[in-house]
Amino acid sequence: MTPQIQTLIDDLAKDLQPMVHEIEGSPKMTQDHYGRYMSLLSSLGKGNKGSTQIIALALMSAGANKAGIASALKILF
Repeated sequence: MTPQIQTLIDDLAKDLQPMVHEIEGSPKMTQDHYGRYMSLLSSLGKGNKGSTQIIALALMSAGANKAGIASALKILF
């Protein structure tokens, strides 16, 4: 991973952290919150696989449930 991509992920993680805290603090409607993460990834990634993967890394860096993110990505792609 290039330093520029890592910087982008780190910056996105800071911006996404409040959303991640809200999701992780809410009751689980789907296993590991994958439904909420899938919705977030699809709206922010706009169907672009590369962008969605970067956003997924940023979400995990911000504290998102890794299993939930992985499940959401499996469904999306």
